[in-house]
Amino acid sequence: MNYLTLNVLNFKHAQPRLTVYLTKEEQPDSISFSEYDCKELNTMIKNDGRLYATLTRQQKDQVAVTRCFNQDLCSEREIPWSFSFMKRYYTYRLVHHFREMGIPATHNFVSDTDVWIKDYSAYPGCEGYRVFTLRVQVSHSDGQPQLLVAMGDVHSVHTCPVTDPLFSEVPESVIRKVLYQQAIYHYDQLPVQAKRHLESVYPCMNFELLHYLKINRPAPDKSNRYLKYSSETEKFRQHYLTGGLHAIMQPEETWCKTETGKLDLTSMLQLRFGEGVHAEPKYGFKQYGPVELIDRETVFFFIMHIDDIPLAYTINDYLRGQQPDFRGGLPRYLKIKYNTESRLSIVFRDRNNPIGEIEAMLKRRALDTDAKNYVAIYLSPHSKWTTDLTHKNIYYRVKELLLSYNIVSQTIEVEKHWSPDRPVSNEGDAKKAIMTGNFQYSLPNILVAISAKLGYTPWCFEQQPAKELVVGISAYRSRDLDRNYLGSAFTFTNEGRFVGFDCLKDKQVKELAGLIALTLREYCLNAGKPERLVIHFYKRLSRRELQPIEKALSELGLSVPVVVVSVNKGFANDIVGFDHSRQHKMPLSGLYIPISPYQYLLFNNQQQTGEEAINEREGYPFPLKLTLQKYEPGMNTAIPVGKTEAEELMVQVCRFSQLYWKSVSRQWMPVTLRYPEMLAQIVPHFKYLDMPEMGKENLWFL
Repeated sequence: MNYLTLNVLNFKHAQPRLTVYLTKEEQPDSISFSEYDCKELNTMIKNDGRLYATLTRQQKDQVAVTRCFNQDLCSEREIPWSFSFMKRYYTYRLVHHFREMGIPATHNFVSDTDVWIKDYSAYPGCEGYRVFTLRVQVSHSDGQPQLLVAMGDVHSVHTCPVTDPLFSEVPESVIRKVLYQQAIYHYDQLPVQAKRHLESVYPCMNFELLHYLKINRPAPDKSNRYLKYSSETEKFRQHYLTGGLHAIMQPEETWCKTETGKLDLTSMLQLRFGEGVHAEPKYGFKQYGPVELIDRETVFFFIMHIDDIPLAYTINDYLRGQQPDFRGGLPRYLKIKYNTESRLSIVFRDRNNPIGEIEAMLKRRALDTDAKNYVAIYLSPHSKWTTDLTHKNIYYRVKELLLSYNIVSQTIEVEKHWSPDRPVSNEGDAKKAIMTGNFQYSLPNILVAISAKLGYTPWCFEQQPAKELVVGISAYRSRDLDRNYLGSAFTFTNEGRFVGFDCLKDKQVKELAGLIALTLREYCLNAGKPERLVIHFYKRLSRRELQPIEKALSELGLSVPVVVVSVNKGFANDIVGFDHSRQHKMPLSGLYIPISPYQYLLFNNQQQTGEEAINEREGYPFPLKLTLQKYEPGMNTAIPVGKTEAEELMVQVCRFSQLYWKSVSRQWMPVTLRYPEMLAQIVPHFKYLDMPEMGKENLWFL
């Protein structure tokens, strides 16, 4: 039996019965009721409209209402406070409790409490605050109240107020959130008192503000998240959830434990390669080769700045297999002859604006794209982490330009592999770069990506228990363009072979439904009617969003069940499970926790048996939060998925995380969501949004 510890505390109500006073006007210290609660209370007091609650009577005509929090404490015919009001009440009390302690606190958009505890900031001139989120919930098993304690990121607040000359050239739209006294506000929603004291209003840092202030972001922390999370939440409990808090609520001193389910992943995660099966892509791809061979002549050429020609010579040697630390080169992995034509390579001189030069030279090249594949190795003189938007856009424009010529591209950053002093070796007439780091370890990832970009399958699944079509829909918000995009209709067969995709703007739900229906019709023509349609969605799919999809399916005359697997795009950082029997505290892959009739917490990581040595490079991913909704043909509401089918769907999520063809390392997010997000990060930057057919059939964006 497997048990995990959750970042959840059971608690007792300090006041089992609560009296509030109703008011029709919102006041600074009032608590709002939900629409449902307003309707019920208005019936009782013969009123109409919005209602609010105050904890003390502030007007003589206010009606007092006393109720219990728990149904089991109520007398016959007595109604308890709704969960919605209980949550809002505790959020109100917690926010005021921490502010009275001099600690910044606020409620977020789902009525949780965010508490800002002083911490270290990585940015100069800033103070750091570790944000802890407190969520009041009830246990789905026994209905008892619980307090979830989630550790968030460190937020940085500049020590200079918004009136400081430092921000005089920063547009007001760039300043999003600010700290005033112990409260966090949106800058465009400041209360009057804060507006009169802007010298005490301090901006919270965001990506755009960092760009304006020319502050670089540090590299992400890839250390063990479980250890830090467990340690920090326990310190927060000891310091802030005892003593004075007990006048509001009384949390227990020990964290909740729960029994888990266990998926059988042993055989299900075996992957098919060219001449064998293996559970690990980094070994299987090298040993057995790709499952699908490239069947057309493939020509490689380079695009580079004139100063980077020595690097092109060295990388060419690696691909040919002439470097001792990468023997066999490209042919060893892709099982094709490495073929390059130096006359095709393009050398540009303007590193800050190379598009015109590249396009002019492409027009002069004689390319036979009907008979050959072309792969351009683009040596980028600018880092992908650059904050210079002009340099960043060069990458997108090169991608788009090559795609218009039916050329896939592979970008290699110069500064990542060749040190600033540019060391070279002289070999005959050629100068070759002496590279830094371990470029040979990056090459398998590059070769896998090239295979997939050309439209071939590097590896797929071994066992196929069902016949179904899987569609992935995800979204990405472009900070540069301030717009949401859906990378949608990413479709795969059940054995993990890529079918195609399209890219839509946010809210194009009808167009999305049409794409899914079209893909399903083509699937039926080629493979017959599927047993079910599985949609991997980046959020919980609403009834309104599902209706156009159902309508499109009914018009096709297909009565197939639709299962929606909503996967939290970021790993679950609200509820987390810890295995305290292991030093690193990361639970085994395949363990899952039911957290409601529709929701599950799924652990998907490198620990298959628990006996493996932890690979630091593969990280310590937090669990995925899944919501499973099943719609039988003709049904208007979702039904819970049975245990057997739920486990099949969770195994499928694990399996699709193995199809990340940009790397031979393990991944933890299913590609049905990862690929659409990657696509939606790039396409909005294109000058022309109408991609050629090649752009919708190959994974060129990897």
